[in-house]
Amino acid sequence: MITLVRIIFFLLCVAMGKAQNSVPDLNLGQYRLAKDSKFYTSGFAYPVFMDNEIHTQATMGYQFDDNFTMELQNYYDTYRAHDLHRAELELKYYTNNKLYLFSGVAMENVLEKYGQKAPKPQFMLTNGVGYEVKTNMMMETRYDLNINKNKNKAPGKSSMFSVLSKFTF
Repeated sequence: MITLVRIIFFLLCVAMGKAQNSVPDLNLGQYRLAKDSKFYTSGFAYPVFMDNEIHTQATMGYQFDDNFTMELQNYYDTYRAHDLHRAELELKYYTNNKLYLFSGVAMENVLEKYGQKAPKPQFMLTNGVGYEVKTNMMMETRYDLNINKNKNKAPGKSSMFSVLSKFTF
């Protein structure tokens, strides 16, 4: 009897799977940038975790010449108690193929969630140096100078020195 129930369950699953409408593949090739374009984009997102946390990052950049680029970076993170949005505008100067210096401005804003009052946005000056170890691995040291931490009394980060690495695959 149990074997019969398993066979019927399997056949029902197969029948329901076959009943789905097929969706044609999307042609995303039409949205690619030209190979000689100096404009570039990148981004990633982590999966949704247990508390519905989502972490995303997107970058848009323009390469003025072989050594000088400008990037607009956007970070959006959701947490249990609040959401966090950070936007950065950075200028990068490549001293050689792998080593670069950068400087820019950033704005970090805690977004209102569950009716609580969000603090004022924090503005920072960013400076640092980065090194591209391989084509898919980057290491960076950065100093974020919070320029309004005393004025808005926001419970956020103060000026911070950080060491970062990014591995893409």
